[in-house]
Amino acid sequence: MPLVMMFFGKGALSDEQKAELSRKVTDLIVKEAKQPQHYTWVIINEVPAENWMVDRLTLPELKAKLMAEKKKCQQ
Repeated sequence: MPLVMMFFGKGALSDEQKAELSRKVTDLIVKEAKQPQHYTWVIINEVPAENWMVDRLTLPELKAKLMAEKKKCQQ
């Protein structure tokens, strides 16, 4: 039974976008892995930005850092 897990920032996708993405991923598994549609599981995990870290920074911290760097380069 194929299981596809995806992670997105909380609120990054609307319910409609999540449903469409799930359908497309399921279709891909059916086509490429030759697995029945009813055996394919798709899980979309929504992670709060403050719980997602890159380079020891939360996403809000990283965003602030990148914005400050961009502002500095524009001066």
